[in-house]
Amino acid sequence: MKTVPEPNAELLSDEDLYKELKLLSSLFDKRKAERHAYEILQRPNVRSMLDKLIKDGAFTNEEEAIERALKTLMTALDQ
Repeated sequence: MKTVPEPNAELLSDEDLYKELKLLSSLFDKRKAERHAYEILQRPNVRSMLDKLIKDGAFTNEEEAIERALKTLMTALDQ
């Protein structure tokens, strides 16, 4: 069964449509990045390194270890 749009329904303007598409694209990109990060963190060698760093007391949690590692890498690459 085909439905007919309401005759008085408000349509999105070009600008509103662009904003909605931009927002959806941003959300999809964020979700893709989250999935990728999760996959990396589930790799056995990465899990093992993070667990050892936390167990040895170098860091209190994964977030701290990852942030410090990225800062160290950026510093190394900038030189």
